[in-house]
Amino acid sequence: MVKRPIQGFSLIELLIVVAIIGIIAAIAIPSYQEYVIKTKRVDMMAEMQQIASKIEANKITYKRYDRIPLNEIFTNTVTGSSTTFPSTGTALYNVTIMPVSGSRLNGRNWTLTATPISGRQMANDGALTLNPQGNKCRGSGPGKVCGFGDEWN
Repeated sequence: MVKRPIQGFSLIELLIVVAIIGIIAAIAIPSYQEYVIKTKRVDMMAEMQQIASKIEANKITYKRYDRIPLNEIFTNTVTGSSTTFPSTGTALYNVTIMPVSGSRLNGRNWTLTATPISGRQMANDGALTLNPQGNKCRGSGPGKVCGFGDEWN
């Protein structure tokens, strides 16, 4: 009778591998989720900068702020003064321009606000605001951080 070598893994070896995979996953998954949220926030910030650029470009065309039609600023207008972002897929933010009178901007003191939609992935991330002077704010209430640097990050 010839003895064959035992092939395969023991239960202990399998448990060690599963434990190692579990530890790696416990570290990697939260980091990945933070990265995804930051990426979506950066996308929203870039979109807000583009909207602000459209407002200023249209100001040059119309020579005044109260003549700028919102449908030229928001390409996918949902209501007279707001839209959602992203325009395709699951909407994460409601984007508004204030003050708004009817369908036109009213004066140079507008504020562009992106508010996370509750129940969605960005709900706990805080609102983003931008004004024509380039002042950016993130959050609301006492935790709100504003300035001209990297306050959105």
